[in-house]
Amino acid sequence: MSTPKLPIGDGHVPDKVLEELLAAFANDPVPPAMEIDLDDPSIDLLLGLTPEPDAPGLGTSEPVAGPDPVIADHPVQADFVTKPVSQVAPGSGAEVLAGPATGAPATVKAAHKPIQIGAGDDLPDAVYLNEEGEERLRGTSGRATEASIRGERTTILIGDDEIEGSSGGIPIGTASMDPRLRARRIAVNRAVSRRRLKWFVVGGVVLVLLTSGFALLGSSLFAIDHVPYSGNHRIDQNDLDAAVKRLMGHPVLLIDTHSIEAQLEQSPWVRTARVSTDFPHDASIELLERVPLATYLGTDGTYRIIDVDGAVVDTSQGRPIEFMLITGPGVNAEPGRSAGQAFAHAAELIEALTPAVRSRTASVTVSETGELSLVFHTGAVVIFGAPTELLDKLIRLEAALKRDGADKQPLLNVSTNPISYKS
Repeated sequence: MSTPKLPIGDGHVPDKVLEELLAAFANDPVPPAMEIDLDDPSIDLLLGLTPEPDAPGLGTSEPVAGPDPVIADHPVQADFVTKPVSQVAPGSGAEVLAGPATGAPATVKAAHKPIQIGAGDDLPDAVYLNEEGEERLRGTSGRATEASIRGERTTILIGDDEIEGSSGGIPIGTASMDPRLRARRIAVNRAVSRRRLKWFVVGGVVLVLLTSGFALLGSSLFAIDHVPYSGNHRIDQNDLDAAVKRLMGHPVLLIDTHSIEAQLEQSPWVRTARVSTDFPHDASIELLERVPLATYLGTDGTYRIIDVDGAVVDTSQGRPIEFMLITGPGVNAEPGRSAGQAFAHAAELIEALTPAVRSRTASVTVSETGELSLVFHTGAVVIFGAPTELLDKLIRLEAALKRDGADKQPLLNVSTNPISYKS
């Protein structure tokens, strides 16, 4: 990247630039008899107010290669310092430039090194100087440094341990990190490492304990060896034995009770099943079976036995006389399936019959439109109509039966209020 040049203007120089220039010159040993001429062409060249050194009146010397200094935060092309020729130390690397034709003293270009601050990923650590180094830094000691003998300005290198002695800086004194700070830094790093190691160890121990615990709990030491069951009245014993077999010998904490419950509920007789475990060696099965309530004849000539929900729990080739008969267009449902919504409403009506009505009822009829009616042993028919408000209709029927001769009527319609009779 090329160093930007100051613009060549009408000769106006900012005061800040002049102050920086004077401050830079004030550090060099300048004889009292020699004053700095701000009108000197070399100053104009430094400030960028005149062309390059090849311009008339400034000689033909080339600038010495090296790092460009910074004055007042503006990089310039070269650094020229007015020095008497007699003060230039041999081998110092300075270059003598011819002065103007008016006989002005020659100018010397001094090779100044910039202050470098080493920067890594973090800010540099603090650097402490011993008394001798501080005196040499401040120039209060009686001994002269090598830089002061050569008449050069010394570059101070401020940096971390990693850049001590790096190129581009000449330390003026013995600088090192305070041993207490270094020891503290090492102690902090070690403490952080110990904390990390501690958490790794704690995590590893917890993982090992959990793994060992699960392995122990899942072993045969905690296997199920006793499975009592209850509520089994109509379920097939083979279905119950299959569930018990899955439980026996299995680790009590690893058994999948939900799958065993689903397996038991596949039986047409089981409404719900509950399987529970009791640590360390026990498990139990509780069954809630379906209650057979009514029967109907399918189109295939087989009777289906249903519960209050209309679910088919069993089949029979002959009519089971212990259950109320439902007549109507029934479906040929298999055990475990539903007989349909109409037969479910008929079963609901049968369950709600009072003893006085039940004793008179021979069957329940389901029409093709789903309407319900009762048929008494006397041949009388009680029309309930749509399967709604069944409880209110039963109350009206119960009240009519208390009157003599109500059940002897050939047709009673309890779907209306009051009851209508037909002879």
